[in-house]
Amino acid sequence: MTRIAVLSDIHGNLPALDAVIEDLAQYAPDAVVVAGDLINLGPFSTEVLERVFALDWAIIRGNHEFYLLNHDTPRAPEHWRDYTTPAWLRQTIPAYLQRRIATLPDMLTLYYPDAPPLRVVHGYPDTPWDGIYPSTPDAEVLAHYRDVAEETIVCGHIHLTQERHVQHNGRGWHIFNAGSLGVPLNGRPGEAPYLLLDGDEHGWQVTFLHARYDLAPLLDALESADYRTAHGAYAALYTEEFRTARLRIWPFNQWRTQRYPDMRPTQAMTDEFLALGEGIWEYTHRDFWLNRD
Repeated sequence: MTRIAVLSDIHGNLPALDAVIEDLAQYAPDAVVVAGDLINLGPFSTEVLERVFALDWAIIRGNHEFYLLNHDTPRAPEHWRDYTTPAWLRQTIPAYLQRRIATLPDMLTLYYPDAPPLRVVHGYPDTPWDGIYPSTPDAEVLAHYRDVAEETIVCGHIHLTQERHVQHNGRGWHIFNAGSLGVPLNGRPGEAPYLLLDGDEHGWQVTFLHARYDLAPLLDALESADYRTAHGAYAALYTEEFRTARLRIWPFNQWRTQRYPDMRPTQAMTDEFLALGEGIWEYTHRDFWLNRD
């Protein structure tokens, strides 16, 4: 039997990563794979990169690595002009780590002699910018997977753990989402989700796990003047996502588009949005209403 641990979407949350590293020791995985988005949002992107690279884990890029790699290049789309994090990443992550990120693969296929091949992607095989949500129709999932040879897939991106089966023309794909180690959006703050896969000739069996950690050091760093200055109007939204494990950035942008169309975000807008309290649910996709009670 082969045992693999899969982590995803660490997002610069070093306390959560350290808790999972400690928790993993009891399970003795044969390999650890990180399914992208090591950086951004959290205050410890450099420290996370240093820790993970030192452990020699298998790593792929997620979409947030592209915020760093494509910043201030012709590849950066126009709407990134409102984003503060790409410039902050470029300025704060050492050049030698940026060069390591530039050479990471966008997906991996794992081959073991005692288990079926396993594909690791961030969102979908053809893009790290979208992924499978609980409400995503099977037809949409199949549009991205019908040409993938491997029938076991591990992914991240949406910040929710998930297990999904889809079938087409006699074939089936078993898809596991590891959730977000650093910014889970399930209403359970202070928990760092990850998963184990145990594989043999019959296939892969999943165990969803989480490690508890103290949020205080993370929240202290998020309140620092440097972090607040660098992230501007979005700083409080990022902090709220870590503090509450609830979606805040996407609902804010939905609300802002309706209330202040064609205006760039400001701190006053952020304050007004967060003051909505329970009214934020109106702008939150129902896939993220988990554990609301």
